[in-house]
Amino acid sequence: MGIIAASRLRESVRNPMFDNAVAYYRFDETTGDAIDLVNGYNGTLRGSFLINISRDGEYYTFDAENEYVDIGDKDDFSFTDGAGNNTDFVIKTEVIFDDFNSIKAAFLISKRNSPSGRSDEFQLIYFDNRIAFAIWDSSGSRFNLESILPVNFGQKYIIGVTLNGTTVSLFIDGVIEQTKTLPTGFTFYNSLSVIKFGDETVSSNLNLLGKLKESVIIKGSGWSQQNITDNYNGGAGITY
Repeated sequence: MGIIAASRLRESVRNPMFDNAVAYYRFDETTGDAIDLVNGYNGTLRGSFLINISRDGEYYTFDAENEYVDIGDKDDFSFTDGAGNNTDFVIKTEVIFDDFNSIKAAFLISKRNSPSGRSDEFQLIYFDNRIAFAIWDSSGSRFNLESILPVNFGQKYIIGVTLNGTTVSLFIDGVIEQTKTLPTGFTFYNSLSVIKFGDETVSSNLNLLGKLKESVIIKGSGWSQQNITDNYNGGAGITY
């Protein structure tokens, strides 16, 4: 199934910036698992109140704490080659915020915390009117970017981050909001943590009250400003 799905994806996505996608989720299922169209890294819905995760054929909607899609731990989701070298990557998701908890926080994509040992890898979150991306190195040090995002409820935002060499860029709606250079010797960590979408993982009352759609993870290549613009505008023959 994974091979067929990957073939279908590559036929329909005609822009080379998607060639190195390791996972692509439409989140448009109405029943069953969340389907990865590239490698079959399908996700399982988890939480205490699963009835509060609804699927309308276009978005996954999360309406309670501890509700998330569990993708599992795969080396493709870790941005290191295993030999002490970082790999270029892209993480992109589309979100609509419907409401917030009392501390105005929402996990979007998280790969940190596992039952045994240090496990922080990366996390893309909304917190107190900011989109923040953090990634941890092999010694536990954190590198992060953030940008202010005054939220309009009901509006779709395309949010992501890309690494090109040592340059990390955070983008929102086709615009690069912040760019930083990785510190010399900063090496990403490969842990046992699973990928979670719409996740509550670190402390209480951090949850997404809203909708997720069309999330992609690319490993081995980054996006240029033109790629980011094309993705936002749906240009250059991109189809899904």
